[in-house]
Amino acid sequence: MSKVYIPRFDYMCQNNIYTGSVGAFRYRCCPLKKDEIDTVFMTSFYYNNCFDVELEAGRVSTKEFEYSQEGLDQAVAWLSSQIGD
Repeated sequence: MSKVYIPRFDYMCQNNIYTGSVGAFRYRCCPLKKDEIDTVFMTSFYYNNCFDVELEAGRVSTKEFEYSQEGLDQAVAWLSSQIGD
């Protein structure tokens, strides 16, 4: 079972941002409209600094997923694969 938790898709439908962590591993999930297409935008990083500092330092991994429950399930699998890298 994955240690990564992301709320159900209906949480994303309300334009909510979700942040979580597993130990020192941090992640952020938010809805994103790009070229009139809704996606779920995921970011992850390993440092104890804030997101903006890590983003500026280039230490944040990002990936977009389909705007659906299946997309969120894929995001959880991607995040789980990032832990320990």
